[in-house]
Amino acid sequence: MKALLTAYDYDYFLIAAVFIIMITGLAKRHAFWRTHVKDKSRQAEGDLTGLIRYLVWESDIRQRPWVGSAHLVLFWGMLLPMAVIILAQFSFILPFMPARILSLLQDVAGLIMLIGTLFLLIRRVQSGDNQGPAKTVLPLLILLIILMTGFLAEGARLSILQPDGTASAWSSPVGWLFSLVMPSSPLLMQIMIRLHFFMVLIFIAAIPFTFMRHLAAAPLNIFYQKERAGASLREIAPEKGEIGAKTVQDFTWKQLLDVEACVSCGRCEENCPASVSGKALSPRKVMRALFEDVEKANNNPLKHLRASRAPLLEKAISADEIWACTTCMACVAQCPVLTEPMDKIIDIRRYQVMGEGRAPEEAHPMIRDLELYGDVQGKGVAHRGDWALNRNVRRISDPNAQADILFWVGCSGAFHPRNQETARAMVKILQAADIRFGILAQEELCCGDPARRLGEETLFLKLAKQSIDAFKRHEVKKIVTLCPHCMNTLKNEYPALDPNWGCNLEVVHAVEFVMELIRTKKISLKYPVADKIAVHDPCYLGRYNQVYQPPREICSSVPAAELRETERNMANGFCCGGGGGRMWLHESSGRNINLLRAEEIVKTEADIIGTACPYCQVMLDDGVKSLELEKPPKVADIIDIVADSLG
Repeated sequence: MKALLTAYDYDYFLIAAVFIIMITGLAKRHAFWRTHVKDKSRQAEGDLTGLIRYLVWESDIRQRPWVGSAHLVLFWGMLLPMAVIILAQFSFILPFMPARILSLLQDVAGLIMLIGTLFLLIRRVQSGDNQGPAKTVLPLLILLIILMTGFLAEGARLSILQPDGTASAWSSPVGWLFSLVMPSSPLLMQIMIRLHFFMVLIFIAAIPFTFMRHLAAAPLNIFYQKERAGASLREIAPEKGEIGAKTVQDFTWKQLLDVEACVSCGRCEENCPASVSGKALSPRKVMRALFEDVEKANNNPLKHLRASRAPLLEKAISADEIWACTTCMACVAQCPVLTEPMDKIIDIRRYQVMGEGRAPEEAHPMIRDLELYGDVQGKGVAHRGDWALNRNVRRISDPNAQADILFWVGCSGAFHPRNQETARAMVKILQAADIRFGILAQEELCCGDPARRLGEETLFLKLAKQSIDAFKRHEVKKIVTLCPHCMNTLKNEYPALDPNWGCNLEVVHAVEFVMELIRTKKISLKYPVADKIAVHDPCYLGRYNQVYQPPREICSSVPAAELRETERNMANGFCCGGGGGRMWLHESSGRNINLLRAEEIVKTEADIIGTACPYCQVMLDDGVKSLELEKPPKVADIIDIVADSLG
């Protein structure tokens, strides 16, 4: 490690050639993805503060303590020797004692790097993971040789200059240990230094062509990170011919940078409900398949210039993989370098539906109902307000409504018998708190989330435009909704649409609103409902919108109730299986996701499973019933629990 570049009159031409190779390779990759489709939802100027904060803490990487720590020491372990080498080139001389202290720090850093490199190399070789990045082995071997030759060169130098070694025992402890077994050979020292130097050059030159390209791509991806990754899908304009991704040429530059930055660590796969339940989908495999297509396009000028010659994505990614995604965003939340496999899957869906007309057959009736009736149940707007009959619920269009908030009921709350009960429970709570509210009734349509997640962007835009027109017409300022899917669409996706539509409202979920009513003592929970309540975190409420505490605070406020947590909860929660349009699709392979989640929740021995999503309520209720337990827990919306506790 002490063999600095100033020890010899190195061949500067060779150094220059190595950096030219590295810069040319990186520039070629940069040119490929940077010339692609613009992504208006991204921060084009980048976020330097976010990048520095990420690199300093690396909290996402340290979610796996051992592997994360190894990456951490490799990253920071490179900085100190690099700084010393750079200073040495300018004949920078430190006083004696600071130089000895710096030497000690450099030795310790090198030793920690050596341990980290060995750990990662052994782990990679022994993993047997054929989906992992095989190209990691060569760079790690090169790095291992760099570290070992550095220590060997230092040991040889100390054995020549200080035969007894005592003067360097504390300032160069690792070099001193090597000097005890190294011969006092100037030739051996020169060989080690030269080998150390050449391996450094090889490592630098190989960065664009090996797995180590993520040293450049990952920080760039973090620099250009989306402010709220995954919360809203990227905008496309079907009327302008933008209908999703047929080939990698159709992805935006940021999506291609995502593909470059992926380190194939497998965290997405380990947390993906489709993958865990035995489905064909693996987000890691999708990203690797996309990278292989990017490589083909990047290495073939003809394919780069002529998109029609690029490999078709449907040949790299099967239909079973494309439609297995529940859009739970676990892959996005777990990625240590902030890539988003989910949005690539949605763009492929968009092309399959709008470009090829290949929506899953089971989804056709629901899509047709949305087109004809404006709801997923096919009931029609005439019956949209029937759930509220004889409940003294005003329509927001009534002249005397004087509503402060719009209660957005959603398709499930309006038409599904079980979810209608939850809608009526919400009315009971609002009336008990003396909140002035109204509903759209016949003017309310589906928010469009199921259509958009299934790739039918044109239908989504049509529904969104009609809903936004209704908001403007009635001067809506604040919306409360029972459905996290509606909440996410109204809050995060509508504002990102055509700015001329002008939809930027305050949207909160019912559990947030009700918890505030409890805090301000506008309502109080009086009656026990259950001894033990387990909370299931809906993906669109939790990972999409970071609402984790209100459901727990509400359940803890129920008299005599004990809150039980599942093994996977909050940011690491497990999907019910109903998102991404999967409510209307069959699970034809592996185990049912809702059954897996039901088994996990039942282990809490809770009396009631509380959730805050109509999809989750239906899916978990079916899952619990499938277990055929003697005393199955009841599945209830948290709003129902509150209404029951009010008395």
